[in-house]
Amino acid sequence: MCDRSERGKLRFTGSQDGWFLHQILTQDFENMPVGEARDAAQITAHGRMVGYLEFLRTEEGFLAHFEPSLRDATYPEQIARYVFATQVSIEDVADDYGLLLLVGEEWAGLAADVVPAAVPHPTRGLGVPAGYLWLPATERAAALGALTAAGAEEVGEDRLEAIRVSHGAPRWGKEMDERSFPQESGIDTWAVHYDKGCYVGQEAMAKIHFRGKVNRHLVRLEGGGLEEGADVTVDGRKVGLVTSTADGVSLAIVRTDVVTGTAVTVNDADAQVVA
Repeated sequence: MCDRSERGKLRFTGSQDGWFLHQILTQDFENMPVGEARDAAQITAHGRMVGYLEFLRTEEGFLAHFEPSLRDATYPEQIARYVFATQVSIEDVADDYGLLLLVGEEWAGLAADVVPAAVPHPTRGLGVPAGYLWLPATERAAALGALTAAGAEEVGEDRLEAIRVSHGAPRWGKEMDERSFPQESGIDTWAVHYDKGCYVGQEAMAKIHFRGKVNRHLVRLEGGGLEEGADVTVDGRKVGLVTSTADGVSLAIVRTDVVTGTAVTVNDADAQVVA
């Protein structure tokens, strides 16, 4: 369990809320059932990422949360600029809600038993079964206490990073940023809907998916010299960059010809691509 209430949070409501999101993000929102969670990227007309958000469909509309680094500098303005005459309301609810992360096979059952009033939001963010709990900010402390009493262990970000990196899950600000294409980190397999109609950046996504490929991809590394920000080289040639490191395992964005089993060098030490 970890308190991640510092994440950015938005609420979308109105008769055209799903239609609006459908037009500007990479995901299908028009046919999204209540209670379902879907991730989405916002991209430029050329396919570069602007942000990465996790959405939940509710009876009232949509809830979304995202990395704190996107909270003040990017959202909600990046989405609100497309509203024009659309019947949608976008509210910044970052300070209104707490957001607790539960990790483990039984996270949903524990949440339902201990904090049934919280709204569960499954997440892919760690690469293992996990979910966020939306609840009023005023109820956050009580919920943490109740979950602790029920056996949940409160951990810090270092523990979560070790889980994420070992399972190869990309994160905004690490494996994804404003220079990235969604396909480079692999999020297009769940966060890009290739069969829906036009949206901002749709042509670029279609060209990459159906006619070509990106030049870089996400891999895991094991070995020596692993340090975030370090160059990854093969025979003295730079092929990529280490993006995250935890417990002797690293994630890196490297050239697509660097595949599982490739021997690489990081900080003059031998390492290997393991996935």
